[in-house]
Amino acid sequence: MGRRGHKKQKAFKRATVDAVRKARIEKQQGQNGQSTANGDEATADDRPRVSTYDDIVKENALFEKYYKEMHLVPDNEWDAFLAALKEPLPVTFRVTGFRSHAFAVMHLIRERYFQPLESSTAIEKPKELVWYPGSLAWQLNLSRNQLRNFPELQRLKEFLYEQTEHGNISRQEAVSMIPPLVLDIQPHHKILDMCAAPGSKTAQIIECLHRDETNPIPSGFVIANDVDNKRCYTLVHQVKRLESPCFAIINHDASNLPNLKFNDENISFDRILCDVPCSGDGTLRKNPDLWKKWNPGHAFSLQSIQLRIATRGIQLLAPGGLMVYSTCSMNPVENESIVAQLLQTFEGHISLVDISDKLPGLQTIPGLTKWCIMGKNKEVYNSYEEVPPHMQSLARPNMFPPSQDILERLHLERCIRLLPHHQNTGAFFVALFRKLDKTVEVSSTQEETSQKRPAEEITFNEDGANFKRARYHRENPFIFFNENDITGFWQEISEFFGVDPSFPADQMMTRHAADSGRNIYFVSDSLKQIVTLNQDRIKFINMGVRLLVRTDLRNDKDKRSLRLSQEGIAIVNKYFTKRRIEIEEQDLIILLSHAFTHYANVSQSVQKQLENMSQDLGSTICTFTIKQHNLEVPIIFVAWRGRSSFRPFVSHSSRKFYLSLLNIDHSTINDIIEKLTIEEKASNEPRIEGKTNNDPKIEDS
Repeated sequence: MGRRGHKKQKAFKRATVDAVRKARIEKQQGQNGQSTANGDEATADDRPRVSTYDDIVKENALFEKYYKEMHLVPDNEWDAFLAALKEPLPVTFRVTGFRSHAFAVMHLIRERYFQPLESSTAIEKPKELVWYPGSLAWQLNLSRNQLRNFPELQRLKEFLYEQTEHGNISRQEAVSMIPPLVLDIQPHHKILDMCAAPGSKTAQIIECLHRDETNPIPSGFVIANDVDNKRCYTLVHQVKRLESPCFAIINHDASNLPNLKFNDENISFDRILCDVPCSGDGTLRKNPDLWKKWNPGHAFSLQSIQLRIATRGIQLLAPGGLMVYSTCSMNPVENESIVAQLLQTFEGHISLVDISDKLPGLQTIPGLTKWCIMGKNKEVYNSYEEVPPHMQSLARPNMFPPSQDILERLHLERCIRLLPHHQNTGAFFVALFRKLDKTVEVSSTQEETSQKRPAEEITFNEDGANFKRARYHRENPFIFFNENDITGFWQEISEFFGVDPSFPADQMMTRHAADSGRNIYFVSDSLKQIVTLNQDRIKFINMGVRLLVRTDLRNDKDKRSLRLSQEGIAIVNKYFTKRRIEIEEQDLIILLSHAFTHYANVSQSVQKQLENMSQDLGSTICTFTIKQHNLEVPIIFVAWRGRSSFRPFVSHSSRKFYLSLLNIDHSTINDIIEKLTIEEKASNEPRIEGKTNNDPKIEDS
């Protein structure tokens, strides 16, 4: 039977059940002397059932017995632990920390959206995640009914959505923010995210890489990998908001990642995030369907791939580097057993870092040193010797705790586990490894340990690795500018925008021939080397920032045929010295309020700057600095100079944010955006810069 047949069969069964239930109720009402003739008086039980969060039975006897048996939580906390797992997860978000206006965003949220909630007794107040640096992460314990019934909450929700699109805010589960924080990322680090999609942690890593906003091109970079091709494109959407030239997304099996060539040698990464696929029982609060699906066999089937991925991560780690191993599972088979196996396999080469005090205010429990395994029939096994023969293909020796003398050397208590009832979060597990210098000698006790693998198995066999590329979603190649491109058509464009001679033009690339591609991208020098040396052996999905976009002027050699992209504004602002306009506050309000602004409507200062500028049509760079609360917030955006008017290339979410910083009230901003939408429709304008398929004839504006 096909998919449609199954759906029809399920719908028929559901309709039958509802009809039987209704008939039973009507019969009961008739027996009690109640009228059943009026169909308008149907009770709630008469209506067809709709599966909601509250309808799901949040119970699983196997789950409860397993975690109670191993004393995952103290007995006096068990009821609170279970109760927390059955409640919806609160909304959490963080403000993008590397941008200069991060604190302006946070001030705006406090004053405009948090302050009105203070006087309400029906709404739980927003709660700061005290362990997150800079007071930039918050938790909102809100229900859907509250969002519908309180306009203040609805406005806050809209703001969070809009600023997520703008890149000022990331909506991310609280526990998911922890792994990048403990890695202590610096701008010069080479970083690998092994299982990156959907990308919230990757975005956080990129933010850390760009903590020095004065340098838009740090020497470090992020390689974000995922084995799922489709999820790689979700990852692209997530990280593109941050406008970084220092990331690349690749599509490969993390357990078989090849050695990437760089500077005439293989890359060893300074930081690695190994957030592996897991059974996910730490996400029961946001995935309640797991209650009925959970069984201990899920962890058995995943442990092997988790160990292979983590092993490959250690192999790719540089001496002195750090690797986080994390899961959203509570099961020690996926957590402590993996950590113990890695520490034994690489004994003398890696150590476990104590991170219990890394984030003050974060409540955690130490890693387990004792645990058990459970079969489907609730049978408990405390050691491999207790496992019956028919189970031994599933429950393997390395899933159990090592012997006591080995445990004392491993220090598994240095791992941390987060439980949902402690700080109203999901459950999570984190372990931090440091790779020791290669000159460190292997301990003599290594030979005495029976659970270690042979040394030859530790070495990665690149010849035997699976380097096959997926046959679908074939990617266009990345073509970097050569000398002919730089001295050819780029020369005129460079003179037109006054590009500084220090600008590395050879780091620009396109997915087609350089002088006819739709988009021109820019990447850091390190990423250029990596792509050039490895493009034939690994699948690159996306990288860098879009710097220039081809307009509908069909003469490819015309300097006006390329307009500046808002996505690459940090690079543009640093290196492009001509066609810059310093606008005033009233100019900013007018430009953001309209699709097109005639020159007669801007200030005298702007008109004078236009007179001193080349009369050629094309892109301009508009700059303004908002000063508020001892903060200076630079506003920089790209606009098109037409024959008689300006057209700013600024998304609606960005316009709303800039207008909010100018203390314009919420209702006025909504009116402005509504009128702007009408203007755009009238002139057939696309709403967001990235939608270039219907680019208007901007040279006529």
